[in-house]
Amino acid sequence: MSTVTALPKVVASPQDTAIMNLNMLMQLEGRYRKDLAEYIGRFPQALSRMMLGKSNWPLNDIVKAAEFVGVSVDVLLDPTLTPAKALAIIGERHNDEGGLQVAVNNGYRCLRSSGDFTLAA
Repeated sequence: MSTVTALPKVVASPQDTAIMNLNMLMQLEGRYRKDLAEYIGRFPQALSRMMLGKSNWPLNDIVKAAEFVGVSVDVLLDPTLTPAKALAIIGERHNDEGGLQVAVNNGYRCLRSSGDFTLAA
């Protein structure tokens, strides 16, 4: 007779989940850790330790990190966040904000950046 044993369920801490989701969102949007470090007011070396889970994240830094990637804190803490869900959230955010503003001038598409329209390819 054989017995079947269930493997223990691995549960990540909320901090580990936030780090994993933050990494995923930053990769999907092409954002850099050095920019996150500057945004939250940390030295890059300190942020590196935080991203490796070697030091605890203060709540203020988690909130600022969520702002940096343009999501709410609950998205960072969502253990079920997948790349597909993250892309959908990013897509909704870009659609809500209108993405890049485009105008047509003499048959050319123009992208709006910093208040002025520039020619786009």
